Amino acid sequence: MINFEKYLVNKNSELMSALNILNNLTHKVLIIVDDNKKLCGTISDGDLRRWVIRKDSKANCESLMNANCIYAYSHNKEIMKSKAKKKGVSLLPLIDDENKVIGVCEIELRLSEKKKSTAVIMAGGKGTRLLPLTKDVPKPLIEVGGKAIIERIIEKLINEGFQNIVISVGHLSGLIEEYVKGKDFDASISFSRENKPLGTAGSLADIKKRDIFYPILVTNADILCECNLSNIVEKTMDQNLDGIMLCKEEKYQVPFGVINHNNKEWKGITEKPTYSFMVNAGIYILSKSMIDLIEENQYLDMPSLFEKAKLKNYKLGIECTSQYWIDIGRYETLDSANKYFSQ
Repeated sequence: MINFEKYLVNKNSELMSALNILNNLTHKVLIIVDDNKKLCGTISDGDLRRWVIRKDSKANCESLMNANCIYAYSHNKEIMKSKAKKKGVSLLPLIDDENKVIGVCEIELRLSEKKKSTAVIMAGGKGTRLLPLTKDVPKPLIEVGGKAIIERIIEKLINEGFQNIVISVGHLSGLIEEYVKGKDFDASISFSRENKPLGTAGSLADIKKRDIFYPILVTNADILCECNLSNIVEKTMDQNLDGIMLCKEEKYQVPFGVINHNNKEWKGITEKPTYSFMVNAGIYILSKSMIDLIEENQYLDMPSLFEKAKLKNYKLGIECTSQYWIDIGRYETLDSANKYFSQ
């Protein structure tokens, strides 16, 4: 279940503060509450952006909120979810008899614009860093917040308009295929099977045999993020790029004083400095020309593919995200993701 607390904003909060909160959320709606967490109303992304354009003098959330918002109780949530879907509401507040917000219901909405581009989920890894958990269960089927990782990825892709999804499988492939086929997702989903490990890019050679629309989106099956992936595909086409690598800022603090020197001459010291790096976020947009660089049955990881493209002077770019992103490759990050996606 989604962590609803991050969507709650006090009615006395400033609107600019509310806008900053909204920019980091998946569902573009805020649930406005009082000091006792009783439901007061909701504010949508459109409400806030119209307020910015109008340069309205309204200062707090109470002055802008929709006090007649749709909500549900535990006993009628299925009925209200149906009504919310018809109204195009993606997040439904769940309240108790005292009007306190006790949760939310996610409403799966299909975007009006469907994407021709194919999305590829790389799900062939063995997940060795999560042993013994992954001994009999492939990593994409591990649950995060009560839902399998791969299910969360597929639902996100479908909700962003992707209709053609290819899942590259290897380790315990039968379990992944059985799980996905049993879910009846509203999209065309097919599987690409690798008989031996080919790396994060090598198995994409099979894509060349398929009649698909480029560019394609490629995501590792252990990545959960809240950035808009369809927008990155559009950026690739608009800028005529051959490839885009999604990146995420990571900051590291050195726990010691760092000495500045030149030829053993002491110049100074910086106490516990913090350094910032842009790291590979495991999501890529690739043109047909990039896929054509991949040889069949040859091991190739994604950074090496980008290096090959660079040598050929292909037009490559990056897209940085400030939104929620996590690589579920270790027990620490699995625990973190579970906390984020759970109450």
